[in-house]
Amino acid sequence: MSEEEVNELRSKICYGLALSDWKMLKEKSSRNEKIVTRHEGKIAILSAKYLYRELYGNSKEFIPIESNLHFMPK
Repeated sequence: MSEEEVNELRSKICYGLALSDWKMLKEKSSRNEKIVTRHEGKIAILSAKYLYRELYGNSKEFIPIESNLHFMPK
């Protein structure tokens, strides 16, 4: 594979992961569930609804934001 093909594949994979994170947060938020994550080396339990609002506001559609595309090549 050429470098361009690798970057294209990496971008598609990262976009898919970000989309999957969004869907998970949206579903858990609608059921008022919590998520477990790691922050600064410590385990954190957060309200999915809170995190969804912080990241996406009231948006009902997926918006790829910088924080959920942290693996995307520059």
